Amino acid sequence: MEPCCQCLGALVWSGVSSVVCGAHSEDAQAVGFDEGPRPLNWEQELVQRGISVQREVLRLEAIDVLQSYTGKIYNANLQVLSKS
Repeated sequence: MEPCCQCLGALVWSGVSSVVCGAHSEDAQAVGFDEGPRPLNWEQELVQRGISVQREVLRLEAIDVLQSYTGKIYNANLQVLSKS
């Protein structure tokens, strides 16, 4: 899926030249993951730094993987607290 806020920062300094994303952040959030804040123009920021970005690669399949996840969702308690 698209990079979360932490992964986005790591991409900038990691030296990778390309990123391939399946699902959108909203797809992960729909199943309970908290991806944290990201700039709206995150894709353009990466491209300006020489990192190519491909999005929606096998998106439906990626969503299926997210929806089939049965493990513990990180920050689950934080999500509940932030919504109250």
